[in-house]
Amino acid sequence: MCENTSSKALSMKAMHLSHMMRMLHEEKMRDTDPRASPGRVLAFLRLAEEVSVGDMTMILEVRPHSLEKTLAMLEEDGFVAREQGEKRWLDKVRLTEKGLQPGKRPEGRASKVFGTLSEEERGQLAAILDKLNAGFEKELGVPEDPEERKAFMRERACGWKPGCGPMPGWNGFGPVPRWHGCGPRFGPRM
Repeated sequence: MCENTSSKALSMKAMHLSHMMRMLHEEKMRDTDPRASPGRVLAFLRLAEEVSVGDMTMILEVRPHSLEKTLAMLEEDGFVAREQGEKRWLDKVRLTEKGLQPGKRPEGRASKVFGTLSEEERGQLAAILDKLNAGFEKELGVPEDPEERKAFMRERACGWKPGCGPMPGWNGFGPVPRWHGCGPRFGPRM
């Protein structure tokens, strides 16, 4: 058992876990084109049966590097198989039996980490997190009604209130490009 269970120590452990989960997500999203998501690639392959990597990049309008990363992950998880072509972009890709199963999706890295816990430990963690969330919600005065709750969360997260125009960062067609580092995080490629 842990020696230090003071509120400060537990808060630090929770912040560390939150930081690790954020890093995992950012690592996954770095240099990734959202149009090359595993779900989108699997849905396309269910329609196309077998297709070359080059054709997939053109049809899905994704960067080759992003598609390669997604295909490598799907291949590692057993969802797709490749047939070598003369060049890498001529490789044929098809779904395996696992990939053809409806509703089957690759397991994320966070799921793999939580998989290190036993069923009993996961149940205990879920109960503890539910209790903590309820305590924080009570402390913050989060409404019970789902619509009021949604408005409350939006207002707290970004200062947006219903009736004051579109949410900040949205231009009516999706997120406005946000600058992160040296290029746009979302939006059309330039």
